[in-house]
Amino acid sequence: MRPTIAVVPGQEILSADGVTLKASLVARYRVTDPQLTVNDAADYAGELYIALQIALREVVGSRAIEDVVAARAEVGPQVTERAASAALRVGLELVEADVKDIMFPGDLKRIFAQVVEARQQGLAMLERARAETAALRNLANAARLVDESPAILQLRLLQHLAASSGKTIVFGANGPVIPPSVTATPRARSRGRQDVAPG
Repeated sequence: MRPTIAVVPGQEILSADGVTLKASLVARYRVTDPQLTVNDAADYAGELYIALQIALREVVGSRAIEDVVAARAEVGPQVTERAASAALRVGLELVEADVKDIMFPGDLKRIFAQVVEARQQGLAMLERARAETAALRNLANAARLVDESPAILQLRLLQHLAASSGKTIVFGANGPVIPPSVTATPRARSRGRQDVAPG
């Protein structure tokens, strides 16, 4: 009456969308009524095996191949529910049943691999787009801060100059950086005019 393992080896099953696959099952059961098991069943293990096989075919055959892959964990409990009554008729209690393996044809494996690869590539592209959007958002925020406070740009420039060593940096600025009186020609200064030398 201890729990016993029953194995349903891989068998070909046709899914709801016409794809042939192989599925194997492992079940645990125990004898709850020995008198019924011995007297009313010539081969109780064989009857349990057939009940599990039929239940597995019904559960997998009623689903599309994508549903079988996505909801693989639900196949075992449904098989247990369908085969439990047949087990009780021969004095057995079906404790649980779990799908052991689901095998697909070679071409279908390649298709699933391509689908997974395409999905991963899409996720990678989405992450890159999010990163670019975040970078553009940061640049827009920085541009708005500089537009509102031009002194921030000058401070950032001074920080960059302090961190650099032995480099020549050329930059432009809005408006004169050197006062006009410094660049005025001597003749213009003698006349009191603000003529700035070209260049």
